[in-house]
Amino acid sequence: MLNNRDGSVPEPVEEERTPRRLRTQGVVARKAISRRELLKHAGTGMAAGLFSATLGKGLAAESRRGSHEADGGSAPERASGKTPISMIIGDGGPVDAMYYMHPGYETPLVVPLDFCNRVADTMERFGLRGKLTILPMPSCLGRIDQSLKLVSKDHLEGFLKVVRERIAPRFDTTPEYLTHLNAYNRRSGNYQHIYEDEWISRAPIEEVVEYFTLAFSIHKNVGLDSTGITSPWVAGVDVEGKYAQALSEAQWQVFGRKLTWYFLHGSDWGPPLRCSVTYESPGRDRVVVSVPANFPDVFWSMDLPRDQRQQFIGDNIDRMVSADGRTGRVRQLMESGYPVILLTHWQSLYTQGTELGLEGLNTLMERIQKVFGNGLEWVSCSERARRYVTAMNATS
Repeated sequence: MLNNRDGSVPEPVEEERTPRRLRTQGVVARKAISRRELLKHAGTGMAAGLFSATLGKGLAAESRRGSHEADGGSAPERASGKTPISMIIGDGGPVDAMYYMHPGYETPLVVPLDFCNRVADTMERFGLRGKLTILPMPSCLGRIDQSLKLVSKDHLEGFLKVVRERIAPRFDTTPEYLTHLNAYNRRSGNYQHIYEDEWISRAPIEEVVEYFTLAFSIHKNVGLDSTGITSPWVAGVDVEGKYAQALSEAQWQVFGRKLTWYFLHGSDWGPPLRCSVTYESPGRDRVVVSVPANFPDVFWSMDLPRDQRQQFIGDNIDRMVSADGRTGRVRQLMESGYPVILLTHWQSLYTQGTELGLEGLNTLMERIQKVFGNGLEWVSCSERARRYVTAMNATS
């Protein structure tokens, strides 16, 4: 076991203190990148490029990434005259995952139920749909289907009740592996001296299936029907074939589901991506779809001085949708036919207890609603994956 900050929870392993070298855009760059930076850009093309390059597999990752890029303006997942729009929220749980992930990051550990309900209020007010991560073993504190260290039973049950009754009817819930921190040894019951992104790169596929099966089983035990999975950081980017196959097998074992999906790739502000089929079983009866994000986390302001955060979020909202609605990333994606899939994180909305990110989300949604009205249709990520596969089958 590792040394613990409070006697019970493992601190980040030594790798956090010795950042990796990286290579960007084919040019060797001796630049350090921390896991906080990887988390901030998790799921984005930028993060995937940085991560895969540090493993010496940059060219291979770029080749795989090409399969996610749309080669035209088509939008096969569009099922009506309206443009589908989705929101991906990572790192959700009854605690702020950043508390242990990055020592020195000042934030309350336990996320209040009032905040969880206010997030649900926003989802209901604007009719939002998409995906919310629920970490099965958040920060190595235990299992949400049993108990968590430093979190009361009443608080854990209250959090899960909000998720089941107010969020899950609108949002897919997915695990983000197990801990979003140190990998868990299923046989010994201990946490390993390795993070989950490094673990999946080395683990045999049978072990990955078991790992994902445990994640889905924990969700099932608390009444969550997990339709897919989310990558912590950019875990699996260098072994995506193994990743997708293991996901398919685990989903089949726990839920009997033939169509599943995952979130790993994204574009930040760069060239947008589309959904793609990344695995089909030998009999082609089971399919896995990669669902990307086409935005950065525009509410991630925690690395800035407090007096600059509101301006940062406001500027990002303008970049997404101008006040008059004529310009911005959302308009560009709608007109070009690329997926309009937003990205944020639980801790971004919480913003160290100030809820500044949630305030920004409400502002953004008010503008989107005013500008686009009924021209957008909010859909979950699993529904987007289903529509994509249906459309691809119809045109094949």
